[in-house]
Amino acid sequence: MSQRPVDSVSPVEEIASEQALDARELCRVCELSYEVLLEWVAEGVAEPRASRNGEWRFGSAQLRRLRKARRLQADLDLETAALPLVLDLLDELDQLRQRIRLLERLVEN
Repeated sequence: MSQRPVDSVSPVEEIASEQALDARELCRVCELSYEVLLEWVAEGVAEPRASRNGEWRFGSAQLRRLRKARRLQADLDLETAALPLVLDLLDELDQLRQRIRLLERLVEN
């Protein structure tokens, strides 16, 4: 059985990337300039996938993350460098809330 190179894209990932947005579409949907997107990728706010042609693709999770980052920066005037940490903490909080709800259901039964 042959193995794919680590940086290659699987057929499943390629299909998923076709459903994802490219950088231009993402900027339009999130109302971001391309320069801001480049900065956010460099800072770790966004983590694009690369398609076979090397173009950046952003799935629905990244779209939600970038919209949240935009709101945080607008509402709280957060610096770009703080966004990855705040977003990760909010994600962790959501996961903990889900676990609590699950545990509560288990205890009730």
